[in-house]
Amino acid sequence: MRVELLPSSVGPKSSESGDSPQFLVSYLVNDSVVIDGGAIGLLADLDRQRKVRHVFVTHEHIDHIASLPILLENVYERGPNCVEILAAADVLDFLHHDIFNGRVWPDFFDLSTATDPFLKATPLQAGASIERAGLTITPLRVDHCVDTLGLVVDDGDAVVAFPSDTGPTSMLWEHLNAAPRLDAVFLEVSFPNALHGLACETGHHCPATFAAEVAKLTRPVRWIVVHRKARFAAEIRQELKALAIPGLELVEEGRGYEFP
Repeated sequence: MRVELLPSSVGPKSSESGDSPQFLVSYLVNDSVVIDGGAIGLLADLDRQRKVRHVFVTHEHIDHIASLPILLENVYERGPNCVEILAAADVLDFLHHDIFNGRVWPDFFDLSTATDPFLKATPLQAGASIERAGLTITPLRVDHCVDTLGLVVDDGDAVVAFPSDTGPTSMLWEHLNAAPRLDAVFLEVSFPNALHGLACETGHHCPATFAAEVAKLTRPVRWIVVHRKARFAAEIRQELKALAIPGLELVEEGRGYEFP
């Protein structure tokens, strides 16, 4: 399985952290599947955009959907083939009525026909696995400030978890502890420990709660840290380093991660 967190910033890396700031979220999996539409429509290589067939949307926050309308416009071709959008039913409803509503963006839902669709919408249910592009993808509820689905992706040779935006949660870890295999978890840390209260109120992690989540998993894996708020990235880096968690690494945007 190949996973790439697409870059979402331009210009030089941050002088404070040495990192490229992450503002938007899109994971590209095996070229044809995307988790969240934050950055995918901004990918300069349009040939790579055209390979995308399925976009899983974990929740409706703007950093997870910002460039989805642009992707659909970029890859549209007349005929029966189109990109499939997969999300919880309420998120699909939000996308239709608040984004593709004829004002923010053309109504690609109502403009689609059986022979000439702009998109196909497929509802996801927590706990119900779905197969796409050789992957088995299982959505699971996590605890964010809006209803959010984390995703567990299995290609038969590797299993990778994408909790999406979340604070302390339980269902995901129960599922992963019972799974026969797990190779990596892309888990967020949004705020430093000094903003623990804000992290809790908004359904995010700080290093202290991140460490508590790590302790809930009963097996060693690669812990790949994502979603550091740009202005706190250097502070979060130092606080995570002090925890000395085995297998922990900070995500590199634009890097192709190979699993196993």
